Amino acid sequence: MRELAPAKTAQLVWIPLIGFRPSGTRALHERSETTANGTRLVVLAAAAAPDRTDVVIEWERSGDPATCPPGSRLLTHSNMRPLENGLIAALVTGTSRLSATAMQRRRMHMSHATIGAIDAVTFPPLPSGADSVELRLSEGSQEWRASLGFAPGGVEATAMAAQLTRDGVAVRVTAVARHEGELIVEMAVEAPRQIRTVGAPIPSPPRFSSTTDEDHAARLIEHRRVFGERSAQIAVEYDGGRVEEIRRLFSQERQQTEPGGPHVSRFVVMFDGTHTDAASATIVVPFIELNDREPSVSVDLRDVPIDVDLGGHRFRIVSADASDADKWTVVVEVAPSASSPRFTQPARMYGRDDKDFAWNPSPTPGEPLSLTTTVGDPPVVTFTGAVLRVDGPLRLEIPLP
Repeated sequence: MRELAPAKTAQLVWIPLIGFRPSGTRALHERSETTANGTRLVVLAAAAAPDRTDVVIEWERSGDPATCPPGSRLLTHSNMRPLENGLIAALVTGTSRLSATAMQRRRMHMSHATIGAIDAVTFPPLPSGADSVELRLSEGSQEWRASLGFAPGGVEATAMAAQLTRDGVAVRVTAVARHEGELIVEMAVEAPRQIRTVGAPIPSPPRFSSTTDEDHAARLIEHRRVFGERSAQIAVEYDGGRVEEIRRLFSQERQQTEPGGPHVSRFVVMFDGTHTDAASATIVVPFIELNDREPSVSVDLRDVPIDVDLGGHRFRIVSADASDADKWTVVVEVAPSASSPRFTQPARMYGRDDKDFAWNPSPTPGEPLSLTTTVGDPPVVTFTGAVLRVDGPLRLEIPLP
């Protein structure tokens, strides 16, 4: 393990719902909304930085039941990249028109009465001096237009250079801020393989503009009750105290920007910071899981129980049973390992169709792994990829603002 001394560097600002940006970034002055053909668009946040412009938007459509117009994919559950599915997004100011370069769905919700989604949209930087722009989004003949005003904003933050390395995986803290009683920490994890997860955070329930504080608090409690036993959250320790993360904001950037390059997972993690005025703290990462995509092995389920070698990683299929028509449930046991990083489970299992695969995002440590997929005749399944875990705790001390 290699650890570098924490250091403060240039100043930044924290833009809620957006992330950390260079000092001088302009933020949305106030929320804006418009409605077209029964679908409401709310601009929740925006940040105009020197190198990019980010906008976070919310969609909502009401009905009984809520449905989208025929042919629309705007609010379909599988539409994670709206720009690839017929949506057009641009910022217009004067004679300049900036087309969106990326758009990623952050949240989705459906009920008997409403459909909603939250999207993060990235545009090129605004022209110098452009303090007001018009956001235009269109799908087919439908168009939404909203006026956005920018002003100096954000919360003062500090960029940092703190790092530790274990098993070839680097953990960095790159920025810290305090805002509304929370300690906000930007992190980056870099690895030679795809990063599967950094700890096991409790999923944050989606919060939309129509969600009341009371409803959101109740959902937080329920999420912690349901997911708490399977979680292993990032924590911050200070002066003998310890608090675990309350939510994360993930970057929409690609993990691997060029073939053969390192994988980088960037995210912001937030803690209850109301109980400390300490000058320093320790970020504690419970573990990091990686995906080794290379190994693959096929198994005939008629041979079960059977020991399997997946590119040098061994596990045992203890049972395989037809569960429903042509679906089979396979139970896998992985023996304890002292290697580092250590093999914890096969990444995917598929049978008749390689697009219909089974995987387990959060297995219970020490218990058998159950996977179900569609198989053909003969009942052959293929395991691809190995999940490798860098065990923690990984501890990184940082100064606090």
